[in-house]
Amino acid sequence: MKNVIRTIAIVGLAIGLVGAAASAAAPPAAPTKGAFQRDLLGVYSDAEKKVLDLEAEVPQNKFDWRPAPGVRSIAEAYLHIAFGNYGLTKMATGKEPPAEAGWEMNPPKWDTKTTDKAEIKKILEKSFAHVHQVIGTLPDADLDKMVSFFGHEVTVRSVLIILVGHVNEHLGQSVAYARANKITPPWSKNEKGPMSDKKQ
Repeated sequence: MKNVIRTIAIVGLAIGLVGAAASAAAPPAAPTKGAFQRDLLGVYSDAEKKVLDLEAEVPQNKFDWRPAPGVRSIAEAYLHIAFGNYGLTKMATGKEPPAEAGWEMNPPKWDTKTTDKAEIKKILEKSFAHVHQVIGTLPDADLDKMVSFFGHEVTVRSVLIILVGHVNEHLGQSVAYARANKITPPWSKNEKGPMSDKKQ
């Protein structure tokens, strides 16, 4: 009996030592490749969907509405989102917008190119797809590269974060424009709680 107990103890000790050695030899788990890009696109996609859903809700006859002279109209606010999608990804990565987009670094010209609702939707969708393609294929090693951003040296990562801020900024602007025209954002129609349009 003593021999059996001794054998079990020795085997248990051996298994423990092997496990400890294996744990010590194994390197720590590396972060998932593209984790930042994946998370960034997750946040970005939420704003993207809201922009497209809201644009679909606004009637054509409101696309030239503006809150005051000299301020962007509804159409111009949507087009400016697309402008930023192309411009900021170019600043971050150097990747040129597709030739068919007709993009150029001229916001006043770009923002006023059309007031047609259907055409603006297509422009937005193409610019969103471009963002997904650029960020989705960006190597991790490029995130810490330094790029020039309006006279400042910043990382590629910083410019991509600014890109997400930009689309959310103009989503907020578009929500305010819609509300001023008595248009309820579609995602808030069925919400419950203090921020809901539904009376409790």
